[in-house]
Amino acid sequence: MELILYYSPGTRAERVRWMLCELDLDYQVKTIDLFKAEGQRPDYLAVHPLVQLPALKINSEVMIESGAIVQWLAESVPGSELAPATDQPARRAFDQWMYFAVASLEDPAWEMMLHGKILPDEQAVKAIIPFAAQRYAKALNVLERALRDQDYLVDGRFSAADIMIGYILAWFPEQLVPYPGLQKYLARLQQRPAYPSKPKE
Repeated sequence: MELILYYSPGTRAERVRWMLCELDLDYQVKTIDLFKAEGQRPDYLAVHPLVQLPALKINSEVMIESGAIVQWLAESVPGSELAPATDQPARRAFDQWMYFAVASLEDPAWEMMLHGKILPDEQAVKAIIPFAAQRYAKALNVLERALRDQDYLVDGRFSAADIMIGYILAWFPEQLVPYPGLQKYLARLQQRPAYPSKPKE
């Protein structure tokens, strides 16, 4: 299986790279700098028509949603233990946290990032940030409770759901100060050998 990851540091492609490393898979990296308009090149537009990252080419096919890619890898790679089987009770928690990551946690976090750090002042809507921060804090409260008696979110074992959640928590470490359980959880994730540090060459 030939795998090509279209990647840039700090993007959702980090989730996919982390997953590829956890599974010890061979893959190529093609770095795309969206801020230099490299995503507008015809060759990349043919890969990802929305001009976003990540994209993962699997042989001749392409996947473009990071959550779907992470889940597909967890379920499709022989020997992977990063997703419970669909007939296991733990699968319900797995599915819940996979969706929670993108719907309940990432959505307000992205609004905070976009309007607080990415958009220029003339485009940013600063009034959005406090409301997004409240929504993000509510999601953090849910996660803090979920991790009260276990090291990881799904049956106490590391899974793809932790990759989805942990990637977002690392955006705003200062927001974790009131949550000692989440601070320890993120530190635990960051100690994993496969945790992203610098791009694979």
